[in-house]
Amino acid sequence: MSTNTKNLIYRTFVEILGEKPFDKITVRDIVERANVNRNTFYYYYSDIYELLEEMFTREFTEMVAEHRNGFRWLVGFSNLLTTAYNNKKIINNICASRSYEYLENYMFKSCKIILSEFIHEISEGKNISEDIVDFTASFYMYAIIGTLSEWFRTGMYETPDNMLKKFMVVFETIIPTMMRTQRQIKNDISDK
Repeated sequence: MSTNTKNLIYRTFVEILGEKPFDKITVRDIVERANVNRNTFYYYYSDIYELLEEMFTREFTEMVAEHRNGFRWLVGFSNLLTTAYNNKKIINNICASRSYEYLENYMFKSCKIILSEFIHEISEGKNISEDIVDFTASFYMYAIIGTLSEWFRTGMYETPDNMLKKFMVVFETIIPTMMRTQRQIKNDISDK
Protein backbone atom coordinates (compact mmCIF):
# COMPACT_ATOMS: atom_id res chain seq x y z
CA MET A 1 0.00 0.00 0.00
CA SER A 2 1.29 3.45 -0.79
CA THR A 3 1.51 6.74 1.05
CA ASN A 4 -0.31 8.30 -1.89
CA THR A 5 -3.36 6.14 -1.14
CA LYS A 6 -3.30 7.18 2.51
CA ASN A 7 -3.05 10.85 1.49
CA LEU A 8 -5.92 10.37 -0.97
CA ILE A 9 -8.12 9.01 1.80
CA TYR A 10 -7.10 11.88 4.08
CA ARG A 11 -7.70 14.58 1.44
CA THR A 12 -11.06 13.03 0.56
CA PHE A 13 -12.07 13.10 4.22
CA VAL A 14 -11.12 16.79 4.54
CA GLU A 15 -13.00 17.58 1.34
CA ILE A 16 -16.16 15.84 2.59
CA LEU A 17 -15.78 17.52 5.99
CA GLY A 18 -16.05 20.82 4.16
CA GLU A 19 -19.45 19.72 2.88
CA LYS A 20 -21.23 18.14 5.83
CA PRO A 21 -21.03 17.67 9.61
CA PHE A 22 -18.50 15.19 10.88
CA ASP A 23 -21.20 12.99 12.45
CA LYS A 24 -22.81 12.56 9.03
CA ILE A 25 -19.63 11.31 7.33
CA THR A 26 -19.31 7.57 6.86
CA VAL A 27 -16.49 5.32 5.76
CA ARG A 28 -18.65 4.52 2.76
CA ASP A 29 -18.72 8.24 1.77
CA ILE A 30 -14.94 8.37 1.87
CA VAL A 31 -14.19 5.13 0.02
CA GLU A 32 -16.73 5.83 -2.71
CA ARG A 33 -15.41 9.31 -3.39
CA ALA A 34 -11.74 8.23 -3.15
CA ASN A 35 -12.50 5.19 -5.28
CA VAL A 36 -10.83 2.75 -2.88
CA ASN A 37 -12.29 -0.27 -1.14
CA ARG A 38 -13.16 -0.53 2.55
CA ASN A 39 -10.22 -2.84 3.26
CA THR A 40 -7.85 -0.17 1.93
CA PHE A 41 -9.45 2.40 4.21
CA TYR A 42 -9.09 0.09 7.24
CA TYR A 43 -5.50 -0.69 6.32
CA TYR A 44 -4.64 2.94 7.10
CA TYR A 45 -7.32 4.05 9.57
CA SER A 46 -9.30 2.28 12.25
CA ASP A 47 -12.22 4.71 11.87
CA ILE A 48 -13.09 8.25 10.84
CA TYR A 49 -12.21 9.57 14.30
CA GLU A 50 -8.62 8.65 13.56
CA LEU A 51 -8.82 10.80 10.42
CA LEU A 52 -10.17 13.73 12.42
CA GLU A 53 -7.38 13.34 14.95
CA GLU A 54 -4.84 13.21 12.13
CA MET A 55 -6.22 16.42 10.67
CA PHE A 56 -5.63 18.28 13.94
CA THR A 57 -2.28 16.58 14.50
CA ARG A 58 -1.08 17.74 11.09
CA GLU A 59 -2.20 21.31 11.81
CA PHE A 60 -0.59 21.22 15.26
CA THR A 61 2.67 19.80 13.90
CA GLU A 62 2.79 22.52 11.26
CA MET A 63 2.12 25.18 13.89
CA VAL A 64 4.88 23.83 16.16
CA ALA A 65 7.31 23.72 13.23
CA GLU A 66 6.62 27.39 12.51
CA HIS A 67 7.02 28.09 16.22
CA ARG A 68 10.48 26.52 16.24
CA ASN A 69 11.41 28.71 13.30
CA GLY A 70 11.03 31.74 15.55
CA PHE A 71 7.48 32.98 15.08
CA ARG A 72 6.01 34.92 17.97
CA TRP A 73 2.60 35.10 19.61
CA LEU A 74 1.18 37.65 17.18
CA VAL A 75 2.07 35.54 14.18
CA GLY A 76 0.97 32.40 16.04
CA PHE A 77 -2.50 33.72 16.83
CA SER A 78 -2.80 35.28 13.42
CA ASN A 79 -2.03 31.89 11.81
CA LEU A 80 -4.47 30.11 14.13
CA LEU A 81 -7.29 32.58 13.39
CA THR A 82 -6.61 32.69 9.64
CA THR A 83 -6.44 28.90 9.34
CA ALA A 84 -9.77 28.56 11.14
CA TYR A 85 -11.34 31.33 9.06
CA ASN A 86 -10.08 29.84 5.79
CA ASN A 87 -11.53 26.49 6.81
CA LYS A 88 -14.82 27.92 8.05
CA LYS A 89 -16.96 25.18 6.51
CA ILE A 90 -14.85 22.47 8.14
CA ILE A 91 -14.94 24.25 11.52
CA ASN A 92 -18.71 24.74 11.25
CA ASN A 93 -19.20 21.07 10.42
CA ILE A 94 -17.08 20.00 13.37
CA CYS A 95 -18.98 22.40 15.66
CA ALA A 96 -22.25 20.93 14.37
CA SER A 97 -21.10 17.44 15.40
CA ARG A 98 -20.57 15.67 18.69
CA SER A 99 -16.84 15.61 17.99
CA TYR A 100 -16.12 19.21 18.93
CA GLU A 101 -13.72 17.99 21.63
CA TYR A 102 -11.13 17.16 18.94
CA LEU A 103 -11.12 20.78 17.81
CA GLU A 104 -11.05 21.98 21.40
CA ASN A 105 -8.04 19.77 22.20
CA TYR A 106 -6.23 21.20 19.18
CA MET A 107 -6.98 24.73 20.37
CA PHE A 108 -5.69 23.94 23.88
CA LYS A 109 -2.43 22.53 22.52
CA SER A 110 -1.92 25.47 20.19
CA CYS A 111 -2.79 28.18 22.70
CA LYS A 112 -0.68 26.59 25.42
CA ILE A 113 2.45 26.75 23.28
CA ILE A 114 1.80 30.26 22.00
CA LEU A 115 0.75 31.77 25.34
CA SER A 116 3.32 30.06 27.49
CA GLU A 117 6.15 31.44 25.40
CA PHE A 118 4.58 34.89 25.18
CA ILE A 119 3.85 35.31 28.89
CA HIS A 120 7.21 33.95 29.98
CA GLU A 121 8.94 36.24 27.50
CA ILE A 122 7.13 39.43 28.57
CA SER A 123 7.54 38.70 32.28
CA GLU A 124 11.29 38.15 31.99
CA GLY A 125 13.25 40.52 34.22
CA LYS A 126 10.10 41.87 35.91
CA ASN A 127 10.55 39.97 39.20
CA ILE A 128 7.21 38.16 38.86
CA SER A 129 6.96 34.76 40.53
CA GLU A 130 6.71 31.64 38.40
CA ASP A 131 3.38 30.77 40.09
CA ILE A 132 1.83 34.03 38.90
CA VAL A 133 3.28 33.62 35.41
CA ASP A 134 1.90 30.06 35.15
CA PHE A 135 -1.49 31.07 36.57
CA THR A 136 -1.70 33.99 34.13
CA ALA A 137 -0.84 31.76 31.16
CA SER A 138 -3.50 29.26 32.24
CA PHE A 139 -6.11 31.96 32.85
CA TYR A 140 -5.62 33.61 29.48
CA MET A 141 -5.52 30.24 27.71
CA TYR A 142 -9.00 29.38 29.02
CA ALA A 143 -10.27 32.89 28.20
CA ILE A 144 -8.95 32.63 24.65
CA ILE A 145 -10.35 29.12 24.13
CA GLY A 146 -13.77 30.34 25.31
CA THR A 147 -13.60 33.34 22.98
CA LEU A 148 -12.49 31.20 20.03
CA SER A 149 -15.20 28.62 20.75
CA GLU A 150 -17.83 31.35 20.68
CA TRP A 151 -16.35 32.74 17.45
CA PHE A 152 -16.45 29.28 15.87
CA ARG A 153 -19.96 28.45 17.03
CA THR A 154 -21.40 31.76 15.84
CA GLY A 155 -20.08 31.42 12.30
CA MET A 156 -16.86 33.47 12.47
CA TYR A 157 -18.52 36.68 11.28
CA GLU A 158 -15.62 38.80 12.50
CA THR A 159 -12.46 38.72 10.44
CA PRO A 160 -9.26 37.24 11.86
CA ASP A 161 -7.76 40.75 11.85
CA ASN A 162 -10.55 42.12 14.06
CA MET A 163 -10.23 39.18 16.44
CA LEU A 164 -6.46 39.68 16.60
CA LYS A 165 -6.89 43.38 17.40
CA LYS A 166 -9.16 42.48 20.31
CA PHE A 167 -6.64 39.96 21.62
CA MET A 168 -3.89 42.57 21.35
CA VAL A 169 -5.84 45.03 23.53
CA VAL A 170 -6.35 42.35 26.17
CA PHE A 171 -2.71 41.23 26.02
CA GLU A 172 -1.54 44.77 26.72
CA THR A 173 -2.97 44.40 30.24
CA ILE A 174 -1.11 41.19 31.12
CA ILE A 175 2.07 42.66 32.66
CA PRO A 176 0.29 45.32 34.76
CA THR A 177 -2.14 42.66 35.98
CA MET A 178 0.66 40.23 36.95
CA MET A 179 2.59 42.97 38.75
CA ARG A 180 -0.54 44.10 40.62
CA THR A 181 -1.23 40.47 41.60
CA GLN A 182 2.35 40.06 42.80
CA ARG A 183 2.08 43.21 44.96
CA GLN A 184 -1.29 42.13 46.36
CA ILE A 185 0.02 38.71 47.36
CA LYS A 186 3.08 40.28 49.01
CA ASN A 187 0.84 42.77 50.87
CA ASP A 188 -1.49 39.99 52.04
CA ILE A 189 1.49 37.98 53.31
CA SER A 190 3.03 40.95 55.13
CA ASP A 191 -0.34 41.84 56.74
CA LYS A 192 -0.52 38.44 58.45
